[in-house]
Amino acid sequence: MIDFYYLRLRKKYAEVKEQAEIEITLPELTDIFQCTARNVNLVLKRMEEAGWIHWTPGRGRGHRSKIVFLAKSETIALEAAQALVKKGDIQQAFAYLEEHSALPALKDQFVYWLDSHFGYRPEVKNDTLTDTLRLPYSKRIACLDPALITFVVECHMVQQIFDVLVRMNIKTGKIEGGLAHYWTNGNNGKEWTFYLRKGVFFHHGREMTSEDVKYSIERHNSKELCSPFRWLFADVEHIETIGSYAIRIHLRRANPLFLHHLSYDRTSIVPQDAVTELGEAFSRMPIGTGPFRVVQNDDNMLVLEAFPRYFDRRAHLDRIEIWYTPELMRKASHLQPPNYMMRHQCDTAEELPKDWQTIQTIGRDCSYFTFNLNLPGPQQKLSFRRAVVHGVDRKLLVPSIAPGDVTFAKWFYEENREPSDTDEQYDPILAKRLLAESGYGGEEMQLVHAPHHKGFAENLQTQLGEIGIKVKLIEAKWGTSERDEMVRSSHFTFNRNVLDHDVELAVIELFLADNCVVRMHLGDELKQQTDFIIERLYQEGSPVTRGTYLNRLRQLVTDQAYVLFLFHHTQRTVFHPSLRNVCLNSLGWVRFRDLWFEPTMDTLQQER
Repeated sequence: MIDFYYLRLRKKYAEVKEQAEIEITLPELTDIFQCTARNVNLVLKRMEEAGWIHWTPGRGRGHRSKIVFLAKSETIALEAAQALVKKGDIQQAFAYLEEHSALPALKDQFVYWLDSHFGYRPEVKNDTLTDTLRLPYSKRIACLDPALITFVVECHMVQQIFDVLVRMNIKTGKIEGGLAHYWTNGNNGKEWTFYLRKGVFFHHGREMTSEDVKYSIERHNSKELCSPFRWLFADVEHIETIGSYAIRIHLRRANPLFLHHLSYDRTSIVPQDAVTELGEAFSRMPIGTGPFRVVQNDDNMLVLEAFPRYFDRRAHLDRIEIWYTPELMRKASHLQPPNYMMRHQCDTAEELPKDWQTIQTIGRDCSYFTFNLNLPGPQQKLSFRRAVVHGVDRKLLVPSIAPGDVTFAKWFYEENREPSDTDEQYDPILAKRLLAESGYGGEEMQLVHAPHHKGFAENLQTQLGEIGIKVKLIEAKWGTSERDEMVRSSHFTFNRNVLDHDVELAVIELFLADNCVVRMHLGDELKQQTDFIIERLYQEGSPVTRGTYLNRLRQLVTDQAYVLFLFHHTQRTVFHPSLRNVCLNSLGWVRFRDLWFEPTMDTLQQER
């Protein structure tokens, strides 16, 4: 609290430099501090003990008191913000910085200091080495309930906390055992029996049983939960448990993708008792069977700790800390090994420390623009939508991104990489002709976007304005109920998706899941057409034949100009060579369970 008084005093005498002496009276200080004379003397004493001031009280009539400022305001404010972080109150630290934003160098100094706290942080306590990976993230991870997740980061964290019945091997494309070690299929594909592993424990200590699996599947279809993924189990007729370690699922019809559904992180197995007991709190502090358990999740950070009883190889890392750091801009040139071992979502324009390595994925991260066909307006006409498609020069939307970081998109995922320096669909003359044909009368069109997509949205607004379309931008915070309402009431929405490991299922999800913007904006007629194509796809056992239906879906979306595909973004992570077993999952995140750090000699000596 003493820093509050010092900064108020320095603000009052901002023109006075350090080491300069000024005269001041006790009543003046009482007015500045807005406290009693007794408290003023206590504050001055503490400031002097801290070495911030030199105080000479006036003695006798006519003798004024004198004060010399010894500490810089930036230094005091920085130390106060640092103290808040050390107490774990990161959001309060950033609020404190905003209160003192007039101090020119404060935020830069704080960001530089905070950056040094991320990365690999080994700590030795009681002769035991604890490996911690600390990462910054710009906003709070709101939901960790697998049946309700929406965003890529939520999906990734769910994969660390939970397990699924079966897993897809990304390299081979085949389904392998997860919580179930064996399964059979009978009754012409309508009956599935799964045999569960014994000795699989939830994080709260109870063994997983067939009742938990039954509950997890049926939970998706409950009206109370309103899971956007209930389509995954639409074919389930009923479920029976066979003892504690086997379960039989009866389907209304054969489903060639049913095992794929069960490998999706949305279908992770949850403990019935914990979900019932925790209620809505389960979304924030979930309990699963995964390699990491949640020990903290609040406005400041998400903390995961390795689960020692994990059935499938304990994680090498002991602790993962995700610090919520709003508007924190980091520069790789500030980060010298070994303090900071990894940078997630790094672009090629950044200068990297010497010897650092790079790993990247391409083609699954797509930004796009949807037209709301459920809302009256000019966007209902195909000629208007085609005018927008041909009126946007995608090359000019992201001029600041380094070459190779983006490629022009034609679909939700990239089938083959065809870099181009020009946007072949851009044709402003055709766009203006189509706009005239649509009968557009200058109505204001609303475009909703997330705060971090503001630059894209502004560029879209400018380019559409050049062909005569008036656009109003509306910023919505993703992950809120207000966002869904704003998306449904807007004419356009700018969005960005990363497809999961199962591309076929991930595309289907965009058109069937209620929380996906693509589904939200589908009009009744187009929804019937897309639902019909997907329905036919589910009747095919051959992946090749299902691929033809995905192509039909793609052609329909393209012909109807329902989506303006913008870019595929390269997801890149850079890391120090001492970080081992680094690989990106399909979501562009590093798999936490597999990471380990090769200790330095200093660390090994400390452990001894």
